[in-house]
Amino acid sequence: MSIPAALNELVAALTEHAKVMAEREVAPQKAVDVIERVRVTAARYSDATFDSSGWGSPFSDLFEDEDQVEDMEEDGPGDDAASADAERISITGRWDFVVTDREQWFAHVTRELDDLGAGDCIVELNSAAQAMHELLTHDDPFRGHTRHGLTDGGQDWMIEQIPKTLSETPDEEYRD
Repeated sequence: MSIPAALNELVAALTEHAKVMAEREVAPQKAVDVIERVRVTAARYSDATFDSSGWGSPFSDLFEDEDQVEDMEEDGPGDDAASADAERISITGRWDFVVTDREQWFAHVTRELDDLGAGDCIVELNSAAQAMHELLTHDDPFRGHTRHGLTDGGQDWMIEQIPKTLSETPDEEYRD
């Protein structure tokens, strides 16, 4: 995707987001949808920028946890996670799922959130994407690995409702 095309998508998503969020009462599903669209289009813009120029995302440090930054500044370079000689890895990918039983999916997410002690965070689940967002927000999918020599260096992820999964999308359509 070209930078101008990605920019047009991002501007359209931000414009829609502004209109929805300016409403007096925003339905949770509507809010989730417009927020996710902004996140997806911002990621596409970042990808297009990187593909074209090799420069990273203009949004990469925008939502950095200020407490984490302060902790790193206080700890200094002696901290294993922040040391200059520590290896750093990044995982980028896409996993698509099809919800075949919405009721069963919501029940599972509700149980998992209760088990994580986040039962009070359960809002009325309006979409499969919102349910996954709640689950990933309160869970640590890499916890099995972080006990074995990894330290979380930050996260930036998004969930969106999509019209087709990767397996349903022809290669030439996916690459556009």
